[in-house]
Amino acid sequence: MSQILSNYIHFSKSAQRVNKRYKINDCKELLVLEAVFGAYLDKVEFAVLDLILLNEIASQATLHSIMKGLISKKMIKTEVCKRDARRKFVLPTKHGLTWLKDTAELLHGFQGK
Repeated sequence: MSQILSNYIHFSKSAQRVNKRYKINDCKELLVLEAVFGAYLDKVEFAVLDLILLNEIASQATLHSIMKGLISKKMIKTEVCKRDARRKFVLPTKHGLTWLKDTAELLHGFQGK
């Protein structure tokens, strides 16, 4: 097996261990985290409605359930919009940013191999 394929398998298994430590057990949770954190890193406002409309990930009801689960795991939070109190934004928490840092460091470690 080529080294790059072997590195990928080892990275994937290591990432699964990191995710397990943060109680992230579902690929749909990872896709939601990717959307929320991607918007945060790009400095783009990401509303609850934006999350609920990600129908390529799951149904609206499932996405709402995933969001509630990630909030209870303290990975993301919602904040009321200061301009329009009817809107809520989805943001990463400090705990969520720690997960992202741990995962990014893991990836960085495998890039040099």
